[in-house]
Amino acid sequence: MSGTDSDGPPNGTLNFEFHDKDSQAAFDKADKNSDGKKEKKPPMNSAIQKESDNYSPLIGINVNFLPKVTGHGKQPVLDPSQVYDRNRIFTAVTNGDTQDLAGLQNYLHKTMKRLTNTEFKDPDTGKTCLLKAMWNLKDGMNDTIPILLEAAEKGGYLKELVDAAYTNDYYRGQTALHIAIEKRNMHLVQLLIKSGADLRAMAEGDFFQKKKKGISFYFGELPLSLAACTNQLNIVNYLLDKKADLAARDSHGNTVLHALVFVSDNTEENTEIVTKMYDEILKKSVKTDPTLKIEEITNWEGLTPLKLAAKTGKIELFKHILRREVTEPEYKHLSRKFTEWTYGPVHTSLYDLSSVDTHEADSVLETIVFKSNASNRHNMVVLEPINTLLEEKWENFAGKIFYIKFLLYILYMIIFTVTAYHRPLQGQPPFPLEGTAKGNLRVIGEIIMMFGAIYILICQIIYFWKRRPSLQILMMDGYFEILFFLQALILLCSGATYLAGSEVYVALMVFSLVIGWVDMLYYTRGFQQTGIYSVMIQKTILRDMLRFLFVYLVFLFGFAAALVTLNGEAPQEAANGTEQSESGSSYGGLYITSLELFKFTIGMGDLEFNENLKFKHFFMFLLILYVILTYILLLNMLIALMSETVSKISSESKSIWKLQRAATILDIERFIPRFIRKKLKIGQWLTVGKSPDGNPDKRWCFRVEEMVWGSWEKDLANINEEPGDTEKGKLSSSKKTPGWTQLVAKAREKSKEEEEMPLNTVSTSSPAV
Repeated sequence: MSGTDSDGPPNGTLNFEFHDKDSQAAFDKADKNSDGKKEKKPPMNSAIQKESDNYSPLIGINVNFLPKVTGHGKQPVLDPSQVYDRNRIFTAVTNGDTQDLAGLQNYLHKTMKRLTNTEFKDPDTGKTCLLKAMWNLKDGMNDTIPILLEAAEKGGYLKELVDAAYTNDYYRGQTALHIAIEKRNMHLVQLLIKSGADLRAMAEGDFFQKKKKGISFYFGELPLSLAACTNQLNIVNYLLDKKADLAARDSHGNTVLHALVFVSDNTEENTEIVTKMYDEILKKSVKTDPTLKIEEITNWEGLTPLKLAAKTGKIELFKHILRREVTEPEYKHLSRKFTEWTYGPVHTSLYDLSSVDTHEADSVLETIVFKSNASNRHNMVVLEPINTLLEEKWENFAGKIFYIKFLLYILYMIIFTVTAYHRPLQGQPPFPLEGTAKGNLRVIGEIIMMFGAIYILICQIIYFWKRRPSLQILMMDGYFEILFFLQALILLCSGATYLAGSEVYVALMVFSLVIGWVDMLYYTRGFQQTGIYSVMIQKTILRDMLRFLFVYLVFLFGFAAALVTLNGEAPQEAANGTEQSESGSSYGGLYITSLELFKFTIGMGDLEFNENLKFKHFFMFLLILYVILTYILLLNMLIALMSETVSKISSESKSIWKLQRAATILDIERFIPRFIRKKLKIGQWLTVGKSPDGNPDKRWCFRVEEMVWGSWEKDLANINEEPGDTEKGKLSSSKKTPGWTQLVAKAREKSKEEEEMPLNTVSTSSPAV
């Protein structure tokens, strides 16, 4: 009799295992053959690799429980053919040999052993005979499984056997129920659940986690999530009928809906499977628990499924959730989109803005703009209703504030430039007050420069502290934030060196001035054409110029070092007592040589050099080779790459510009006082139907007018019978709009149409669930 099993019993109580001389032999063999090494990623089941014999040490007492053969016939003799060890059981379940297991139950009863004992498990993985049998199905069944379950039931440890899981780090937590679901075997799922299988067992080993490298499959760890992520609606329904918890969360806090977001990959086939499963689970939740709002459950990062889809770039599922429109009356409250009225292809839709707009903390908008590292997040801001919502924010308040800031920044840079240009040229800083009008204006300009730098620096520090943007976000739409920060910091350093009496302040001030005028490009995002052009410049610099500069500097340094070395071997000779004048360009130092070679790169160099060089022909060869590699090859490659980059991103430039402008809108909105922000809130409370309890279903909605082609012959649940905004109709009938206002409205509408024209390629229709 030994101590407790190394894994411990499921209920946490003391458990004893009975061992005898047959089982002890296995441990003795393991002690002799073990080399202390374990397979890092052991297979869940393999006919090639043998199960491990490396048992962990146990503390216990072996009383040789099996009766010994005395030869006098006084004690009953147990035939060796009736002894079952792990290898025999594993071989039998692998081959489905029920005849070989005929005496198993009798053996376990006589020896008081359990199939969950350590001797019957794989020491490295914790695999039991039931798990082994689950991996070896033939035509969807293994006839040894009922025998194992029956033996465990009669031994009083059925649930312990059914819930026995892998114990190694790679597959930890996986039970027989997980395997049955993975095998898509409804019969075994039913059999295991009837045997008491745990519906909350979590497969949380390394293989079941998301990895940046290596193969893995994260499905949400829970059996229900596994069935959903592998598109087994019948098993999902069965598990829910057996009271599987829809609100159950895995070790990351993810529910089954979060798991579906993770397995989504934006392909057409995958999207069809995931969206259908997502909607069916939502409908099932209504029948299971009408009060459960499963879509509002957050994981440990505080993300709902919608926000998780926004953050991870699962744009197809994100679009489906955002535009979900359910037509069945009993499920209509699950909709996030409601068709107000239609007339031909003209649709007016009401979108539920809950968790989308910034009036709620950690909104979807903020997640896309500031928290997502997805490469396709710029495509999310052009989806409805986000696109129109941002347009409304821009027209209502953000655009006006942006243009005011633009004018103030222009005025600031003009003062900066004039003050820097009229700096004192004589004397040592800090300069005394002259008392003249010109001197006083210069001092006022310097004060404005410093206060402006302090304001910009504080704003950028707040931005980095609150947003904590990643490097990818900075490269996408935050590079100007870095430039503004550098501009302010360098200018403040210039002021400090000025007060310290150093003339270095001039270089720092000029450098800040240059960055300041470059930062003027930030305000191009307020205008569509210049904003798109700025995006192309940014992408060209990041994708092509940086690579070109890296390669070019390698060539420049290599050839400069070679030419300086060759030039140093030529001694300077004197003729007739006078110094010989050098002819040609000087290549006497690395710095000068680099400048001469750079002239070749831009087509301004010449091939003249000192004729007294010892290896002048080789020197000439290196110069010609450098010209070929840089001026002819690298520059032309750069032009070709830049042309290709512009053509590639031309279709994305507008959406990237919209993403950058979205960041600007949210930043402006962030600095507006809360009480003013409430007054600027976009949308209105509307009753869109009835909730499950029969009360009016009121939502904070946003109205979007769309042209939805291809929606013919569909029965849409319209809220209003006649097309048009009845509220606006009443206003227009009682009060006519002045002529100049009509012209402004038409101009604004035309501008909006031009702006949205390239976005027509993005589908705005959403199929009904």
